[in-house]
Amino acid sequence: MRQTLYAATALATLATIGAAQANDVQPGGTLNVITYYTRLDVTTWDYHKWTWKMNQDGPHLDHLLMGDVEAFGPRGSNESPFTAQDYIPREHLTGDLATAWELKEDPLRLEFALREDVVWPAKDGLMESRALVADDVVTTFEAMWESDRKIPTYWDFIERWEAEGDHKVVAYLDHYNANWPYRIGWGFYNAILPAEWHALSEEERSDWRNATGTGPYKVEEVVTGSRQIYVANDEYWGTTTIDGTEHELPLNDRLVYHIIKDDASAIATLRSGKADIMEQIRWQFVDELRRSAPDLTIEPYGAPNGTYLALRTDTPPFDNIEVRRAMNLAVNQEEILAAVMNGEGTLLNWPFAATWEGLYTPLEELPEETQALFGHDPGRAAEMLREAGVPEGFSFEVMVCTCNPTHMDMIPLLDFYFDQVGIDMQANAMEYGAFRSQMREDTMSAGYLMDNSAGNPFATLRKAFVSDQTWNATMHADPAFDALWEEANAEVDLEKQQELLKAANLAAIDAVAQVWLPSGTFYRAWWPWVKNYHGEMRVGAMRPGPIYARVWIDEVLKREMGY
Repeated sequence: MRQTLYAATALATLATIGAAQANDVQPGGTLNVITYYTRLDVTTWDYHKWTWKMNQDGPHLDHLLMGDVEAFGPRGSNESPFTAQDYIPREHLTGDLATAWELKEDPLRLEFALREDVVWPAKDGLMESRALVADDVVTTFEAMWESDRKIPTYWDFIERWEAEGDHKVVAYLDHYNANWPYRIGWGFYNAILPAEWHALSEEERSDWRNATGTGPYKVEEVVTGSRQIYVANDEYWGTTTIDGTEHELPLNDRLVYHIIKDDASAIATLRSGKADIMEQIRWQFVDELRRSAPDLTIEPYGAPNGTYLALRTDTPPFDNIEVRRAMNLAVNQEEILAAVMNGEGTLLNWPFAATWEGLYTPLEELPEETQALFGHDPGRAAEMLREAGVPEGFSFEVMVCTCNPTHMDMIPLLDFYFDQVGIDMQANAMEYGAFRSQMREDTMSAGYLMDNSAGNPFATLRKAFVSDQTWNATMHADPAFDALWEEANAEVDLEKQQELLKAANLAAIDAVAQVWLPSGTFYRAWWPWVKNYHGEMRVGAMRPGPIYARVWIDEVLKREMGY
């Protein structure tokens, strides 16, 4: 446990040691992380089920591409903090399993040159150690696309995959897709796995003991509700250069994810030094944490998602846009921002994130009728409900996940606002597994309180507004919108593409398929003994593995600080 008195002499010692060892890399040790999703266990180890969480839980996995955290992150040009959940500009990409890639015509295709030094580690009962080959990439995409859990249209632009030798793989395209890097390079569902794993039964794929990959770590132990432990993959191909010296990755021997079901326990774990990094801290704990643990680096970052109450547009009365408009007017978004988020955040952070320069349209630049939806006018809301044919109000159920404390804090406020205009809202609080399984099912409630990652421009619009998509909880379906999105997705000219995307974003806002809710500011923290780290969180869609692999723990400094 940390010594409660940390004298000025000790502070001076810390500064001296820190300066002396800043450039003295000490590989080894254990990196303890409280992740962004600290309340959630792995949803499944069977990636054929198209789980969004596989990358967060997959530091043992590699992809074709990733964000170039060394060149463009804080340790490089600092053009990106690499905190976005799943948005990496194309110019910030680098190779992961691929060393080079190129779009070619006649026929239209994407060619990837693969690394020749990548090895699958031996896995008891599954496979002997062997080299990665192009057939592994082909098998991965073919097997994933055969799954009945796949996202419709996700890879429909690919005609076929072919291996041309051991280290070249080609995707032959049916048509161009402007979002191809995300879809097949660095996104949620494109981690590369060996053919031997794909050949397993569903039960065997679901067993973490069979989890394998070419990434920087190997899965060692999983204790549900407690921890996930990964150990260094001694055969990992990656290296990093620090102060002119090349080092093999990972720089630490072990990575531990801590699964902690309540905020207070998570904060205590960080404060005691049992965790080195905490990726998400709510504002309620920041001031006290700064007082009780002043040596922590604590930095803010904007919420990497949009928050909203999805309304089933296929269900009366929410099939009437005027009812949905009235519900937005009934809610005081400014008050929610102040009460639940300490006034730190933004009212409109979705579909497009406020940080997307050139694409995001600020609230004050929206049409007046749209801006009005972010005001609070319960009188007008009640009048609109009468005009829409529901003068007596109505009742509806909202599903909410107990895994999200911010959402649980919002429920009483939403209940109050809706009650003022004659709407009776019944909250159904659910554990994550049950909550997620109901989305888009016949049993899903008319209301669904959710976060949706800010994603990237194409993905955000597709998953939440294109017809019949897996994450389209509002059941929004509009052929005109689908056509606009398809036009943007097929546009090669970047300037025209951005114009179409901006138009599609405005069309999505005008659809009023949800009650907009504010997106808050979160914080992340790490101790001084966490070296070669600057608060980066993701180099792909929810993918932190390559970042953690570059971190080393200064054990001497940690002991000097009393931990």
